[in-house]
Amino acid sequence: MRNRILCAGLSLLLAAGLAGCGAGQRVAITPESEGGPPEALVASFGAADTFWVAAAGDRMLAFDLADSGVELQSFHSETLEDGVVSVGSYREGSSVVDWNPQEILVYSESRAPENLRYRFAWSLSHEAQGARPRLDLTLLEGDADRFGPAEQPLSFYPLQLSLTGETGSETAEGARTPGDREQAALNELARMYLTHRKEADPAGDLSELLMGWRGQDAPVTFLANGLDPSLENRAACAAAAGIPDYTGTPEQDAALLDALGAGTRPWATTLQGAEE
Repeated sequence: MRNRILCAGLSLLLAAGLAGCGAGQRVAITPESEGGPPEALVASFGAADTFWVAAAGDRMLAFDLADSGVELQSFHSETLEDGVVSVGSYREGSSVVDWNPQEILVYSESRAPENLRYRFAWSLSHEAQGARPRLDLTLLEGDADRFGPAEQPLSFYPLQLSLTGETGSETAEGARTPGDREQAALNELARMYLTHRKEADPAGDLSELLMGWRGQDAPVTFLANGLDPSLENRAACAAAAGIPDYTGTPEQDAALLDALGAGTRPWATTLQGAEE
């Protein structure tokens, strides 16, 4: 598990050598009682094997809050001359972060205005009763080529990812630390999304749309099959599959995965699915 440090008053104090809560804050989170993020949301970043992931067209993005601060990851693909799809990634982190009621501010060093690297507007919602929360981030300032597009909300879902064959400190790829294993699982999801990326045609045959892999819920299954996992895209597929009034309840998601043939013709992957 990636280590997190959560202090009283919902302030994360992540600076090296910090003596305790209340002084020298490097990552500061406004308390829920003052309009900041819910305590459950902050705590979710400490869950084992969990990443907050979004699709951004030809890129997959991940957002994480760990003991080193905020980490942003952007995955992209490139088709080589021999037709092979190569997946690359870019990672950027900072231990100087403010999460206030409206925005998440990420700085390169100190909180001086000239050191502001990224500014995101944020909102949290539950799509339906029993569904996982969704964190919508909108890039207001920063590198839109990597973590954008700018001024367009992206839906991040908390996904629990692991590799098959993991026992203790071993995985199918050899000995790893817990952080290495989690990162390898995220990398595999990015590979699957980018190499199989496509758009659903509600007017076409959707019976094998998700045939390559089935996960624990609809967002991760859509991503692994190369599809946008947003509520809007899933609702369009649900309507085409004869599932009315789709809101993303667990029962509707299970019916949707069945209707779209999730995992019926599985691809080769080390990403652990729902039946493993």
